[in-house]
Amino acid sequence: MKKILLYWTGILVLAFVVCLPLILPYFKTGFFPSHDGEWAVIRLSDMYREIKDFQFPARYSGYLNFQYGYPLFNFTYPLPYYLGLIPVLLKLGFVNSIKILFSLSVVFSFFSMFVLAKELWKDKWAALASAFFYTYVPYRIVDLYVRGSIGESLSFVLFPLILLGIKKIYERKKLSDMLFTAVMFALLIATHNIMTVLFGIIILLIILLVLFKKEINFVIRLLLSLFFSLCLAAFFWIPAIFEKNLILLSKIPIADRSLYFVKPLQLIIPQWGYGTPTDPNPFGYQIGIPQLIIFVLAFIFALKSVKKNKDARIALFLIVVTLLVSFLLFSPSAFIWKITPLLSEINYPWTLLGIIMFLVSLLAGYLTKFGKVMALTVLALGIAALFLFIPHARPEYFVNRGDAFYLTNQATTTSSNELLPLWVKQLPLSSPPVKVAVAAGKVTDLFYNSNKITFSLDSPKSETIRINTIYYPGWEFSVDGIKTAVNYHNQFGVMDVRVLAGRHVVQGEFSETPLRLFSDFVSLFSVLVLAIYSVYSLVYKFKKK
Repeated sequence: MKKILLYWTGILVLAFVVCLPLILPYFKTGFFPSHDGEWAVIRLSDMYREIKDFQFPARYSGYLNFQYGYPLFNFTYPLPYYLGLIPVLLKLGFVNSIKILFSLSVVFSFFSMFVLAKELWKDKWAALASAFFYTYVPYRIVDLYVRGSIGESLSFVLFPLILLGIKKIYERKKLSDMLFTAVMFALLIATHNIMTVLFGIIILLIILLVLFKKEINFVIRLLLSLFFSLCLAAFFWIPAIFEKNLILLSKIPIADRSLYFVKPLQLIIPQWGYGTPTDPNPFGYQIGIPQLIIFVLAFIFALKSVKKNKDARIALFLIVVTLLVSFLLFSPSAFIWKITPLLSEINYPWTLLGIIMFLVSLLAGYLTKFGKVMALTVLALGIAALFLFIPHARPEYFVNRGDAFYLTNQATTTSSNELLPLWVKQLPLSSPPVKVAVAAGKVTDLFYNSNKITFSLDSPKSETIRINTIYYPGWEFSVDGIKTAVNYHNQFGVMDVRVLAGRHVVQGEFSETPLRLFSDFVSLFSVLVLAIYSVYSLVYKFKKK
């Protein structure tokens, strides 16, 4: 047991050393602009506020959107920000906490790929090759220093672990393997919506292949595992899907998909930039020349050996999946994106580069098994990847704004305000002059946070008071303890409440709707089932020993 622990600790240390050149800029003071990176800091600061207000699960931001609020975490993947609270609570600050998450996402994705490749190819050198190529690939650098997508970066840790779990389910009939896979996929659901759907393509193709082989029992076990993962993550995905019709995203796509299909040469020709794909200085879609050579060599060797061994058949399956996924990068696949459920919600086909990166990296490990010459070839290609891509592993420039800047930033943290409710006709441009607007009365004892608003009102006449917080289902108000109607049919979508003349105590609270309560219950019940099984298994193993 001690030797095993030392071995895996050594691999984790090795992962940090190998990944260090890639994440070195994250150790510098301050932060750097990227498409989403600084938004992640602002979202983390708001997650902190919501949890501090005892809003769990976190759903409604009362501070962002110029203090008018909006249902941020009802639709935005929450797990990276829950994880980010750990270093925040350790007093490491919001900026540093996000930087830590980005850095660890690289280290642990190396580690998880090593674990998968070692299990798949049964060779530690193959595992190192796959883990290395999973780290030093252009799209990884784009994600870290251009796009700054914290959810996507963390999802790369989960890809290998999910596939590892599926492999275990196929080989063994253990409930523990099904539960492990369920937990990993549930974590992916809560980590990044889009990557969950795209990785689902791999799972779907695995199921189709196994159905072709008529191994129904495996398919049933896998589907049960995936169903349990949906139950674990129900608190997030059920409201996100079934309440989407309430927000602007249901009516207005955030981008025109036709602008973001890839041209074949873009996968080959090196290009580095910090803008969006439609900007004058766009980031590149390249797969990487060393990775392309790996893919071609793996294709050749797999075809030559497909009838001889199991590894070649696995490699050939990975190659076929890569080719099928790659087709979706190009404009002729537009009809598939349009008609396929869930896939039709994704506007950027190039995000599939993350899936391709994962598949090609696995093939690097496969090649090392063909003798010393091929192992040395893979090593040379890995060194080439290191020297080709490390010069680009740096931000465009650094800034040192400090935590206070992000704590006081009141933007919506979305590109097109797409998470605002449909009834908001006029977008806020500045904070409201007062939280509670009255015509004749006087407001005292005002208190408000992300999920509560209370105040006393002394009004000489009946009037309609305006609470400058955008309504979203879950907000309810009472006057002197009696529930009252909330009107939000105004251009700002904020809440109006009618009160009679006299002194009153007005209380508002954001709570879970029946749909969300059901979702929370499903997740909580599933977690309890998992916890009971885990405790039972530990006790059983202890007694057996």
